[in-house]
Amino acid sequence: MRRLLSHCGSLILLTLLSGCQMFIDERTEALLVISANEWTDMQLKISELEKITRERNKPVAIPGSELISFSSETDAYLAGCRKLGIVEVKHYGTYDEAVILIRNQAFKMDASVIAPLDAYQDKSPLIAEDSRLNFIQGRILRCPKTDLSVESADSKAQKET
Repeated sequence: MRRLLSHCGSLILLTLLSGCQMFIDERTEALLVISANEWTDMQLKISELEKITRERNKPVAIPGSELISFSSETDAYLAGCRKLGIVEVKHYGTYDEAVILIRNQAFKMDASVIAPLDAYQDKSPLIAEDSRLNFIQGRILRCPKTDLSVESADSKAQKET
C-alpha cells in the first residue's frame, strides 16, 4: 500500500512538473472571426488609407529652398563658405522627397550650399518605391553673397571711364 501511494505521488508530481501545456487567455473582449473576402477588403481599405495619408504628409518645398545647391566641401571652402553644422534626414518615401526635406532644413538654417557626406537608399525589391528608406547626411554651409549683376555693372562702369 505504501509503495502504491509512493508511486501515485511520484506520478502526480511528475505530471505537475512536466510542463502541462495549458493556455490561459485573459482577454475580456470577444474574438472576431472573419472570412477571407472580408480580410481582403479590410487590407485594401488599409492600403488606400496609407496612400491617402502618404499623399497628405508629402513634404512641400519651402519657397527659396530650391536655390540651395549641392557642392563638394572643397569647392565650398575655396569659395569662402563657412560650416553651420551637419544635418541628417531619414525618410520613408522617394529620394526626391528626402532631398526636399534636407533643403528645407538648410533653408531654415539660412544656408546656401549642402555638401553631401553620405547617402543611402534601400534597394530591396519587396518594398514599393514610395516607401523606401532614404538617408542623406550633409554638411550645411553658408557662403558669402556675391551679386554678379552688380559686379559686372561696376566693372563695365570702370572700363568706360
